[in-house]
Amino acid sequence: MLRPLHRKIVPLLLSAVALYFAAAAYGLHFEISRFLFPRTPALTGNTPEATLSIKSRSGNELLVRRYGQARVGCVVFFPGQHGATATYNLANYTTAGLAVFAIAYPGQDGASGRTELSEIEGLVDQAIATVANTCSQNRTVFVGVSLGAMLAAYASHSTKPAGVVLLSAAPSLSSVVRIRLRSHWALAPLSLLPLPTLLTHDYSLVESLGQPPSAQVVIFQGTNDDQTPIRLLYSPDILLTGVRVIGVSGGTHSTTFVLSQKAQLSTILEMLRGAAM
Repeated sequence: MLRPLHRKIVPLLLSAVALYFAAAAYGLHFEISRFLFPRTPALTGNTPEATLSIKSRSGNELLVRRYGQARVGCVVFFPGQHGATATYNLANYTTAGLAVFAIAYPGQDGASGRTELSEIEGLVDQAIATVANTCSQNRTVFVGVSLGAMLAAYASHSTKPAGVVLLSAAPSLSSVVRIRLRSHWALAPLSLLPLPTLLTHDYSLVESLGQPPSAQVVIFQGTNDDQTPIRLLYSPDILLTGVRVIGVSGGTHSTTFVLSQKAQLSTILEMLRGAAM
């Protein structure tokens, strides 16, 4: 009696496992944008001095909101994957004489449509071009947090700013996806998949920044960050030549930005002074 039952159960289990991995592989390859950029509510908080809308051919909208005046220079701010620019204290920048151009990704903070990885770099490049109407490249610093750090890094590849400040940065897209999968028991087996191959493009700091980078690059990384561990930035296959990594004592993935605000501002102003010389 057991053998017929065994013959039925084993194929069913194997089929379920195969379906589990196949569905994940499909999602990682074709639907990764949905996971990286979830929809968020409209922006609340301080009213910007100006808002610029940039749309892709498919109608997805990227918003650029400007806060403050460019007495010293400009900051282009790339928030993390959940947007919510209002949750970051950007007054530190504006009171220091920096105009902040905060990016809102499609589908987030009041921007219409949804973010597509195939479009976001082009939209960001257009946004950067508009900032040039206020600040030249040598008077502009890119600041990116978490997923926004990767976008800021790629933006610096085509436009040469005075400097790039990254916070809670992942060395590559596949590395952060693998850690996210391992953090959930039901998804942990999926971390065994060949993620760099499954992703349509495995975005990385090495590719985006160059070796060495064409601009000054400083990374603030929390020592207690379990989503983008600081140790990954020192792994042999990363070797970020010419990049300064500053450990933020006790910083987690969500607190490193707040804990390093004074150091961020000092670094930004130093970059702007160096570029002006």
